[in-house]
Amino acid sequence: MFLEVKRLNKRLTIKLGIFSLVAIGVVVVVMLATVSSPKQSRFCTSCHGDVVFTNACKKLPSEDIACQDCHSHENSGAVTTDLMNTVNAFATMDVKIKNRYCTQGSCHPLNTLTSAEVRYKKITPFQHRTHTVNFRENLSMRCTSCHANLGGEKHFQTDTRTCNTCHFIYTQKPLYTYEEKPVSDCTVCHNNIEITRDIYGKTFTHLKYEREKKVRCSDCHFTIVRGTGRVDEASCSQCHSEKTDHAKDAARMHYYHIVKNKTPCTPCHTSIKHGWVKENDDDFKNSHSLRPTESGYEIQNLIMMGAGGKGIKGLPDPMYLATLNCSACHKDEFYAKVNPEVCIACHERGFDKILFEQKLFVSSMMKRLKSLIKAAENQQTPDTLSIIREAAFNYEFVTKDGSFGSHNIKYVKNLLNHSIGQLRQIIRNKPKT
Repeated sequence: MFLEVKRLNKRLTIKLGIFSLVAIGVVVVVMLATVSSPKQSRFCTSCHGDVVFTNACKKLPSEDIACQDCHSHENSGAVTTDLMNTVNAFATMDVKIKNRYCTQGSCHPLNTLTSAEVRYKKITPFQHRTHTVNFRENLSMRCTSCHANLGGEKHFQTDTRTCNTCHFIYTQKPLYTYEEKPVSDCTVCHNNIEITRDIYGKTFTHLKYEREKKVRCSDCHFTIVRGTGRVDEASCSQCHSEKTDHAKDAARMHYYHIVKNKTPCTPCHTSIKHGWVKENDDDFKNSHSLRPTESGYEIQNLIMMGAGGKGIKGLPDPMYLATLNCSACHKDEFYAKVNPEVCIACHERGFDKILFEQKLFVSSMMKRLKSLIKAAENQQTPDTLSIIREAAFNYEFVTKDGSFGSHNIKYVKNLLNHSIGQLRQIIRNKPKT
């Protein structure tokens, strides 16, 4: 019996030993996983699922940059193999990304950043060295001022709206580049302008206007910057429950939001758009400095756009494509008269005479259309009523514009020709009595 008990105890001891070894192995694996997991981005995304973790900083698609590499904290201590110390270290990680975390030797050393150029679109290559200086009113830039990932698809992706805010916001004292150019100067970014450009089959030469006629970019391109970039105090409520008396103190606001914290520009400043106004853009109809619907020039604006008439689809006038507005040609206070010399300033000598002849031609077309409308009304039928009304609308539309085609000669002539042709068809098919 004693031997039997001894044999049972031996079996139990072996089982307990095996179980203990397995348990120790599981604990070791769990501890190792706990220590190593924070070094992988998926550790944090298990809770922070709203973070888009396609990291823009990756050099290789397969590379995994741990959160701790950027979200360090001075008081977090070193990451050790001790489980509690490790958890405490990561529990106090900082959401503020300090510049020195980005520019450390293993990531983006400052000497490498400042010596390299970054290609963006087709403009002058971006240089970090011109953006790492301190400007007036505590306006300095952190890495996260631009790499803010606001609505982007990648973590730390560049928020290009910041470029527009800094370059185009109006200030009483403009910011200057190290070359002593205002940061809003076109040539800061655009030094590779197309020498020639095809517009409706005709070649436009920039150099001819820039060098020979001394025409500045802003003399033609009026509405390539849209928006003010002002700070709307209502946006403060996104973060603050109480208003401050210092909201209009730019230096103070920049110090607390940029120097001390990592607040990007765009949540505070309203949007500024930069670029050509395209036909389908929301800004297309209201792209001039004179708001057409508010100033009474809505019809003129529509004709320049190649829109508003009935029966045909038009194209914008070349001057509209170049973003010229009323003040480009109308130099008087009420935007009523145009001195012929204004045409010569941009076009070839004699263009004012060509325009005068075209206006006479449009005037004769309008007289012809008016007489055709009266003739067609005399033999109006239910089938022709809509065509006659369309022609009458186009006649009134061009009449109210008052430019006799100057705002868009091609569109106006095509519009009048369309209505004249329609009415002639009605009169030609007049039933015999």
